[in-house]
Amino acid sequence: MDKTREKLVSYAAALRYQDLTPKAVHAVKRSVIDSVGCALGAFDAAPAVAARKLAAQVSAIRPATVIGTDIRSTPEHAAFANGAMVRYADFNDDYFGGTGQFGPHPSDNISPVLAATEAMNADGKTLILGIVTAYEICCQIVDHTHLHEQGSPLRKWDYPILHSISSSLGTAKVLGLTEEQMGNAVSLAIVPNIPLNQTRYGKLSNWKSLAGPNACRNGLFAALAAQAGITGPEEPFEGRAGYMNILPDRFELAAAFGGNGTPFKIEGSFIKCLPVRYGCQLPIWVALELRTKIKLDDVEALCVYIEDRPHRVVDRADEPEYWNPMSRETADHSFPYLVGAALVDGEINAKTFTPERFRDPTILSVVQKIRLAGDQAYNNDPWTYDCRIEATLRSGDVVTVHQRNPKGHPGNPASDEDIEQKFLKQVDGRIPASQSRTLLDALWQLDKLDDIKKLFPMMLMPGNR
Repeated sequence: MDKTREKLVSYAAALRYQDLTPKAVHAVKRSVIDSVGCALGAFDAAPAVAARKLAAQVSAIRPATVIGTDIRSTPEHAAFANGAMVRYADFNDDYFGGTGQFGPHPSDNISPVLAATEAMNADGKTLILGIVTAYEICCQIVDHTHLHEQGSPLRKWDYPILHSISSSLGTAKVLGLTEEQMGNAVSLAIVPNIPLNQTRYGKLSNWKSLAGPNACRNGLFAALAAQAGITGPEEPFEGRAGYMNILPDRFELAAAFGGNGTPFKIEGSFIKCLPVRYGCQLPIWVALELRTKIKLDDVEALCVYIEDRPHRVVDRADEPEYWNPMSRETADHSFPYLVGAALVDGEINAKTFTPERFRDPTILSVVQKIRLAGDQAYNNDPWTYDCRIEATLRSGDVVTVHQRNPKGHPGNPASDEDIEQKFLKQVDGRIPASQSRTLLDALWQLDKLDDIKKLFPMMLMPGNR
């Protein structure tokens, strides 16, 4: 018997909408608003367009809609296309658990749960329950898992395997699977779908932002396969060649999951206020403050101090691409480039990720002065983020700026108004202001929506009927 699978399935099967707290329901609304804004904001991105082309080539008896369009595709293709839009700009939420190792973007799970809800002609409460389930499963595993080898910056396996697991159970909940079928769904999500972390090394490609949506597509497919009667291996986690032995990553889940007085994981998601990898959020804010205290022409060297963990402190010799970004995907993951761009431009926005900026000689000259270093004093609490930048001037003086927890971190949370403003800024110029307000109001009332299909006309982009 696989105790890990049994615990996850038992929890998912037993959870009911009435078990959710008002705080959890409100957190779902925030995450959905945040994700829809990211999707509409990235509507014209090349990978998003490509994913929509794929979705438009297929149809289904129980179809699901691609956000921003009237394309009705299979639930799996709709989940992938919508996930591609949500994830493209690296602006959707994140989560870092007890190990503090990596963030799996739990909102990647929203797209498959949305697709399953629509295919089942279900309501807003069903969507909310599926999302809470997926977030809880994903983040509980994050709290206890170690995908990095001890003492090494090398991670062989990519985190989207967690999305395959969580989306299989989030969508299984929506599809109404039995407990036995849920067990098969989890197995079918894990065993065929463990991904390589080569996605995140070297010159980063489109797959950097598509790996999570693909894993969620696989999780939804696993749930649909289980619903159709396909069985999966009985010990996907603890078997001789299962997840825990192959990765290797042995862990034991917490005694208590969300509910019965324990907060749900979705309540602690990390909202992004900048469209970059989460670990770069705080160094950017520190750089923006440092910019007010120095003149760049006076700077001899810059040292960015962060947590002293092997996977966090990127070395120039190991990852030279981060000091010389050649793609949008590398640029939005590069500590040195983002700090340099913030110091030169005084802001980070969509223009930051154009070749005109990430190949700009002025920014690159600053990037070459940057070194990353770990500070063990920042390791005490994996839930807290610290960063300081020391600028050594030509005069020999050193100017230091330190900050803790960027805006959107659970310790420095984004308000509902912050979430709305982020949404409105992304959809500005894409859909009419009256439409964006109507959509926002509907998403804040998600629990009262009797048919999830009613959302899609409100998300339709002009000219995409």
